[in-house]
Amino acid sequence: SRLSPASSGINAEYGGELNTLSKQIYSQRCSAHASAFLHSQEEAEELEDMKPAQKNRLLKDCLDEFRLFETADELPTIYTFPPDFQTIPCKPIFFDISLNHIGFPDLSNRVEKEGGALSGLSRWIWGR
Repeated sequence: SRLSPASSGINAEYGGELNTLSKQIYSQRCSAHASAFLHSQEEAEELEDMKPAQKNRLLKDCLDEFRLFETADELPTIYTFPPDFQTIPCKPIFFDISLNHIGFPDLSNRVEKEGGALSGLSRWIWGR
């Protein structure tokens, strides 16, 4: 045994309980290893059973699940480009109803008379 001769009194007293405890620890450790192996195999089977459409889902649709990717082909699609077409209304939804409530300034002093347009054009052509 691994115990020193000085502790042989303790070994004789608790030897049976220590052996039982050691066997229980070993069996629980083996059970934990088997459970972990079984769980990893179940996950691998689930990934193999996934449809191809589920493997290439958009990243925003699968944020709540953890998956390991072995190759670049298995990586999720970040965004589809070009984006899908969306219908839009043919007329604008916004109507400017404030035009009836705006008071525009009087610009009659800046407007030329009817005969002034021809004289302005002739001044521009002949440089007067």
